[in-house]
Amino acid sequence: MLALFMCLFVCSPVCAQTSAKNLLKKMKNAKGVEVIFQSSYKGRVNPGKVMMQVNENNEVSIEKIVEAKPVTLEYRHDQEPMIQQPQTFDYMSYAKNETYRVALLPSGRKISSVTPFTVGKGFQKEVGEETILGLKCKIIRAIVNSNTIDISYTQDLAFRGTPQANVGVPDGLVLKVVRNGDTVQEAVSVNPLKEAGALLPSSMGESMTYDDYQWEINNANVITVNVFDQDRICFNGQKLPDGDLKAGQLYSAGGGSIILKKVKLPEWVNNRDIFCEVVQYSDGDAYDRTGSVFVIPTEKEQSFLDAMRDLNSVPFFKANDNVEYHGLVSTAAYDVPLEIMRFFTGFGVRAYNGARKVKGTQWVDSVTYKTEVTTMADKLKGEVWVGAYIGNWDAKGHKVSLKLKYYPDGGRKPHKTMPLFNTVNYLEQAGQPYPTFMLNDKLNVKFTAKEKMENVMLYYLTTGHGGWGNGDEFNQKINTIYLDGNKVVSFIPWRDDCGTYRNWNPCSGNFSNGESSSDLSRSNWCPATVTNPEYIYLGDVEPGEHTLTVQIPQGAPEGGSNSYWCLSGTLVY
Repeated sequence: MLALFMCLFVCSPVCAQTSAKNLLKKMKNAKGVEVIFQSSYKGRVNPGKVMMQVNENNEVSIEKIVEAKPVTLEYRHDQEPMIQQPQTFDYMSYAKNETYRVALLPSGRKISSVTPFTVGKGFQKEVGEETILGLKCKIIRAIVNSNTIDISYTQDLAFRGTPQANVGVPDGLVLKVVRNGDTVQEAVSVNPLKEAGALLPSSMGESMTYDDYQWEINNANVITVNVFDQDRICFNGQKLPDGDLKAGQLYSAGGGSIILKKVKLPEWVNNRDIFCEVVQYSDGDAYDRTGSVFVIPTEKEQSFLDAMRDLNSVPFFKANDNVEYHGLVSTAAYDVPLEIMRFFTGFGVRAYNGARKVKGTQWVDSVTYKTEVTTMADKLKGEVWVGAYIGNWDAKGHKVSLKLKYYPDGGRKPHKTMPLFNTVNYLEQAGQPYPTFMLNDKLNVKFTAKEKMENVMLYYLTTGHGGWGNGDEFNQKINTIYLDGNKVVSFIPWRDDCGTYRNWNPCSGNFSNGESSSDLSRSNWCPATVTNPEYIYLGDVEPGEHTLTVQIPQGAPEGGSNSYWCLSGTLVY
């Protein structure tokens, strides 16, 4: 056995030389060459291969070989459709020194991009030699976007080509590309082609820049629902009309501070990442305002649609201040609006960009707020009422655009949601009182678990308001959460980074000490930002009735000003 091993060890270079000689002999009259590549990462082989063909006219085609089944992203549920992936093809012409990328999108649209290249340009140095499939190769190194790329190529054959033209094109046939030492694409076979016709496609489809081409590829399966498009939110006294409401029609309500539309969202969302994207600018209002995006659950007897028509018609609780607070907590017959984004407008962005100049500061044209809302996927499918709110008293107010974007993902276990409370004073401009009850009371919400709820989280949005020196906007206050009387967590919601967003606040007041109003730290919000939710872990919740409590030491009023807290909470399980 040892003798046999020694024989194999000694003979292997000879066998390689023989193999190389046989390959060169076969290539003598070849019209082209076919190279099959296998990719791996840290030694683990990736599925599928890449086939590169080269003809004697210096044309190259590069195509993915998918094993077993097409490259698709399948939904786990039997009735949910498959997401078809774009088909991509790469080509090269050494006669023209151009690379061509061509894609057939799931919609049937064909797109392409052309990129020039220069043979031998962009490499730092030659770093070694090696033998691949019996062919002698030189190893050259390139640095691409801080990545170290080692490329092994041979000049033993009379053909040129590379599977990755974007990392450099050497004067030879590339058999191996190594990125940062651990991502490898290497030839596993090299075969002569007795016949090799034209390899470039006769039609390239719609031509565009490489960046636009790649954007189209990446977004081919993104579903975008345009809910609002530069629609106005202002103080205009509007109310939600009585009678049937039409899907797709824009409504203004709450004195004009709410816009609302019933939209058709995707039916299948388990394998989607969902993002809420808002673009806002002032069309007249100079101040920072509370903004919110919400959906209206309509499964129960009453909903926020009823509250917008008649606030006194929906359930209420009476706090220790003897005020009736309607529509702020869910009951067996009513669900609060489910808030998916809390945002705050900047001071007068766009409308007042020309009114004030601050040295070294360039005002932006609008504010974009984008946050992931996949946690709320349970309520973001099918036909849904979607609303946007900005509290303001200006006749021109603000312009708002809203998109919901659904990105393909590998799949996740879907959550269920149960909206519990929402104290954002959406109907302030229609007479709703400020939620000031925390001064002498707590927020208590009862809910019923019909079955055991596992790994329950409270999706909790909290911001403090009261815009003077002693107000809760500018003073840290502890938020404490209880479940059935047992303390779960205490924390201080706070933002110290407001100065980052000065460019979004042209009307912000500048103080004699060099600070600006928009720079000041606040109770979990800054002008021109999104407020991130807190995910508060509650554990498993047994079947039966439960009470969730929020306690905040709200500050006392001064003169005609009150502190208050905008809170929303949804159980996710």
